[in-house]
Amino acid sequence: MVAAAVSGLADYSETDGLARTRATLHGTLMTVALLVLIVSAVMRAGAPTDRTVPIVLSIIGFLIVTAGAFVGGDVVYVAGNMVSRHAFRGAGTKWIRLDTGTVDDLARLPEATPTKMRAGSNDLVVVRVGDTVHAMHDVCAHAGGPLHEGRVVDGCVECPWHASRFRLTDGLAKQGPTVYDQPTYEIRTTEAGGYEVRRMAAR
Repeated sequence: MVAAAVSGLADYSETDGLARTRATLHGTLMTVALLVLIVSAVMRAGAPTDRTVPIVLSIIGFLIVTAGAFVGGDVVYVAGNMVSRHAFRGAGTKWIRLDTGTVDDLARLPEATPTKMRAGSNDLVVVRVGDTVHAMHDVCAHAGGPLHEGRVVDGCVECPWHASRFRLTDGLAKQGPTVYDQPTYEIRTTEAGGYEVRRMAAR
């Protein structure tokens, strides 16, 4: 429980908004539960003649742990905090039309400037570096930040929220708090004009 608290505090330092509020409640419940269980264990160690109070405290501690676990699950599964937001995105087999908005030629994109575009239900960030155009999912794998609002640093897109960096060529996490890679897409022109993208396999 202490080891989990240490890793939780590390995550907590980079959590904000609704997830931070719920993480605070989770941490408070788990701490109270730990104290109740310690008191119960100490009372039982003293070999009391009446074990009713220690047993009741154990049950109360268990119920508080259950409530804390529920809130902790809410932080992870509802708020999506500190989990890869792309864990279940498999490599695509179909090419999807890229909605470039008012941009008719990707070669005219501003150099090394993240630009938001859409492919089906996915928001992408598109970046031109020299003659090469890169595309990756716009939602940062770390905390869901909008990568199109970030900047390009050392061949990586940097998230504006917590400075996680993902390599443009393959989406690998290179720096910052993220431990998850970013999905990348290959781009091609279509015969009818315009562009389409397909998710590349994870490396």
